[in-house]
Amino acid sequence: MTYFQLATVSVNQTPLDWNGNRDRIQNALTDILERTPGDNRALPDCILFPELCVSGYGCEDAFHSEDVARRSWDALEEIADHSRALTRTTLIFLGLPVRLADRVYNCMAAVYDGRVIGIVPKANLAGDGVHYEPRWFSDYRESGQQQVRRTDREIPLGPLLFDHNGVRISLEICEDAWVAARPSLAHLARGVEIVLNPGASHFALGKYNIRRHIALESSRALLTVFAQVNLLGCEAGRMIYDGSSIVASAGEILYENRGFSFADFITNEVTLDLGKNRALRSRIYSHKKQETPSATEQDRSNPILIVTGSATRQSIGFSDDSMPVKSRTSHPAAMHTYASRSVDDAAHLSREMEFLHAVTLGLFDYLRRSRSRGFVISLSGGADSASCALLIQRMLAFAVHELGIQETLRRLGRPELTQKLKIEDDSVLAVGQRLKLATDALTGEFLHTVYQATDQSSETTRSAAATIAAEFNSHHNEVDVQELVNAYNARIESILKRNLNWEQDDLSLQNIQARVRSPMVWFLANTTGSLLIATSNRSEAAVGYCTMDGDTSGGLAPIAGIDKAFIQRWLIFMENEGDPLLGPVPALGVITAQQPTAELRPAASNQTDETDLMPYPLLDAIEKLAIRDRKSPVEVYDALLLRFQSQKEQECDPQTLKQSVRRFFQLWSRNQWKRERYAPAFHLDDENLDPRTWYRFPILSAGYAQELDELDSR
Repeated sequence: MTYFQLATVSVNQTPLDWNGNRDRIQNALTDILERTPGDNRALPDCILFPELCVSGYGCEDAFHSEDVARRSWDALEEIADHSRALTRTTLIFLGLPVRLADRVYNCMAAVYDGRVIGIVPKANLAGDGVHYEPRWFSDYRESGQQQVRRTDREIPLGPLLFDHNGVRISLEICEDAWVAARPSLAHLARGVEIVLNPGASHFALGKYNIRRHIALESSRALLTVFAQVNLLGCEAGRMIYDGSSIVASAGEILYENRGFSFADFITNEVTLDLGKNRALRSRIYSHKKQETPSATEQDRSNPILIVTGSATRQSIGFSDDSMPVKSRTSHPAAMHTYASRSVDDAAHLSREMEFLHAVTLGLFDYLRRSRSRGFVISLSGGADSASCALLIQRMLAFAVHELGIQETLRRLGRPELTQKLKIEDDSVLAVGQRLKLATDALTGEFLHTVYQATDQSSETTRSAAATIAAEFNSHHNEVDVQELVNAYNARIESILKRNLNWEQDDLSLQNIQARVRSPMVWFLANTTGSLLIATSNRSEAAVGYCTMDGDTSGGLAPIAGIDKAFIQRWLIFMENEGDPLLGPVPALGVITAQQPTAELRPAASNQTDETDLMPYPLLDAIEKLAIRDRKSPVEVYDALLLRFQSQKEQECDPQTLKQSVRRFFQLWSRNQWKRERYAPAFHLDDENLDPRTWYRFPILSAGYAQELDELDSR
């Protein structure tokens, strides 16, 4: 039998951080290639890094700059020189932008024996949703190759097929594997055995299972090994990359790592049995018939790039059923909780746990890359602000568990806290109650919360805020801001020459209470060097149920990409089940027992969010149909009416449903200007409303007037 050693590396990069990105790649190579050899351990035949790992994926319009391509290439050559000292026999693939004449291509460069030997450009660019690749790159549709001139030599660029130790390898860069006309189809008749799929595939709830299915089906249909590797972390502010790796062979998952690590990189090594697939290809008739008439022409126009002709590695003493797999982060003494999950468990994280891992990783990277010293939250005693506080507390817990408390403080730019907190031994803080004590100590330093009361605030929310702050050990204060509200009211009354009242001035009297809270938390954020968290959710953004420069104030809105109904379900999940590290949070019962309310009207009004708007599940159902599925008001109404009529219990009568659909579209159209001004938010699913990265809508429009008239006539 013939075996092939493959390594994948997920790396956490920063756009335009040439030295940092280079160092992390070099450190990963050193980690793999200088690791103390074990029994029968050989150097990898091939190491795969993610798409655009040299420059960072999120350079955006800076990709148009010649300087970006030049610096990327300089960093690539430094990495190649570094690799020569470690190995002269490993084929390494790295992602970077390459400029050829007046075009820029998204490419993977092949490095061997310390030199760049070939460049494979991306053929299919991602141009939907959060991706704008056609704005920055040209797709490569040529069947043959061109030459890139560098110093004293020319390097082939094109849809290359690499022959390394007699094993043929092709590349499909991220989107290339998601389309029907995938590049590897042209290589089937030429004996491709391994298809590598480096990616910068943004996180979205449930998306991992789609990528897993692509890996399985690709390996089955092509009868090859198919290996994916993804970027890691929140590199540019909105998209989060899970750092996952998946290796499949002939329709079977050999190995997968869900990632979600706080480390600089994750390395994985898998020994592949190529003999199995060779036997399958030789006996399956339909696979033999996939040879195309253009194969000979392909060979002439794009010859196979032979890396080395030495013999392949033979059997090294393990059974076919237990291919050796190694996985580690850049901090091997503190392995990530989920890095070593079994194949079955790795694919089945619940949506609640996916959300928790993605947002905590995003918060960690956003905090350190923004050079902030902590977070500030205006803790209202409601679901949204409590969710944000919980996510920050869990972020610190996950980081301490994986990295150790000293490394966590170093990465977050607060090493001085080591002495203040009298930290001596990381190992005693790794699990259970000791981890909780360490997390509490850090939360007290990194999270400031404040409850700002007005006359409309209730004892219920004040007590709930205090309970949550105590549970997470935030640096908490209570401040009465009614005096400030009264001062603003008095001054506007002097301008208007009349007294304000709830019948005539309801919206203004509500908004001033939200706005008067903003300067206080901004002041606290500024004086502590912290990042102010805006706590709005996506359901509020859809209908503009927020006060600009009030509850929308902040530098980051971590849950603005997710709907309120999910937030409510997630809090119940965390209250009753929680995560494997710290377990459930029973204290969240003070939040989940409440009806969501803004508490901006007098108590006698019994104000709740859902009476102001509509039930959140209905709002979210309308939003999905209207925004995700692009349906008109009448189409939304018809779809929901049909859905409700098919259920045993009708959720609302046709007239109420019609009024709710009308209200949604009216509020949506009137409040685009608010969505344009929201703080940056993490992309968490494929139902985003962010006008800068997902769904564009005119600030000024007719507001579906004709469509709503048609709805009324139904």
